[in-house]
Amino acid sequence: MPNKIRKENTKLASILFFTFITLILFSPVFEKMPFLAALNIDNMLTFLCFIGIILFQLKQPKALMTQEYLVIALLLIIIVLGLFGNRVANVYGWTFIVLDIWSICKCFIAYFFGRLAFRPGFFSSQINGLVLYSKWVIGVLFLLLLVNLVYPIWPSTEIRMGIKTQYLIFPHATYLSATVFFCMLFLGLKNVRYHIPFLAMGGILIFFAARNKGLIFIGIYFFMLLFQHYAKKKSFKISYLILPVITLIASFWEIIDTRLLSSTTSARSLLYQAAFKIADMYAPFGAGFASFGSGSSVKNYSHLYDKFRFYEYYGFTRENPQYLNDSFIAMFIAQFGYIGTACFALILLIFLLMINRRSGRIQAFTLVLFLYAVTSLFTELYLTTSLGIITFFLIGIAFGDEKEKPRLRKDDLWKKPLH
Repeated sequence: MPNKIRKENTKLASILFFTFITLILFSPVFEKMPFLAALNIDNMLTFLCFIGIILFQLKQPKALMTQEYLVIALLLIIIVLGLFGNRVANVYGWTFIVLDIWSICKCFIAYFFGRLAFRPGFFSSQINGLVLYSKWVIGVLFLLLLVNLVYPIWPSTEIRMGIKTQYLIFPHATYLSATVFFCMLFLGLKNVRYHIPFLAMGGILIFFAARNKGLIFIGIYFFMLLFQHYAKKKSFKISYLILPVITLIASFWEIIDTRLLSSTTSARSLLYQAAFKIADMYAPFGAGFASFGSGSSVKNYSHLYDKFRFYEYYGFTRENPQYLNDSFIAMFIAQFGYIGTACFALILLIFLLMINRRSGRIQAFTLVLFLYAVTSLFTELYLTTSLGIITFFLIGIAFGDEKEKPRLRKDDLWKKPLH
């Protein structure tokens, strides 16, 4: 009888898992439908995750790792800094402030739901299902692409990299690229050499999405494949990433400087320049919630946009604010100042250290998800979207796959033997 109950619970958990992934991945598609737009699916699911965490912890409490308590503490410090910043910068309107706090916390709620709601070993037991699910998603999207190239059911007038951007059923090409990328990641979890046709279809879909980040996604994905091959017999020290990262930054610094820091025409560059000025003006707290670069600041059209005369630039006006929330990092610098940004950097470092203590495919999978998230922080409000939610949900459920939670020590990062 206990085995039967356990099988039934596993089946229910599997249904919950795949339902959650489908709703989050395709929430931008569902929200295009008039009768579903009002649901705001990613917020609704995150709220249910929050309730689920409370119920699961009341019924069968699970201990958190020390590092996870540190993440919660740093997140609380960031919230306090933001509230102080609101007073200093005279940014009020509690509705917008609460919505901003919620949007920043969503990905962390998803992480803890993934960590606490599923039993150890559950993620590994779902890999075959994830592979099959990914084949179906990529296969269907590829067929839709072929149809759309012949007969444009979902027409697009945007030209990037010399080709017409394909959105297909999604409202933006970024969501198409990201959905395919997640499916390619799932295919890489087991017997990748048998999935080459679907990986090729995925690569073609990302190419026709025609986003610059798509090339980064593919590069990160092949890094994962090489890493997984390496990690079969050896563990990978995260410290090995330091030199390649420094080399890449140095190699592309001129492009980074032009597009993000010093340009007078690039939208993101204007955001970063203003963000540093705001951080200096309202040091050490920043300007607070709903003040700059966030979704709430756009809905409220913060007075800081008028102060910096953003209304003079295309995409920064009240009528057309499409570029105002185009960078999570710029938003963080402006709203929480240098102290808040340092706290967020510590949160990222803690996650990197926790990934460092994993091994094999779990380490490879979570590391690539983490790198994908970090590269996206500079160019969009990644963590506040459905993509941030699914990324941290998957990291959480992958971390919870192990029965014993590893301890972190300083020596482990730098001196872990390769055997």
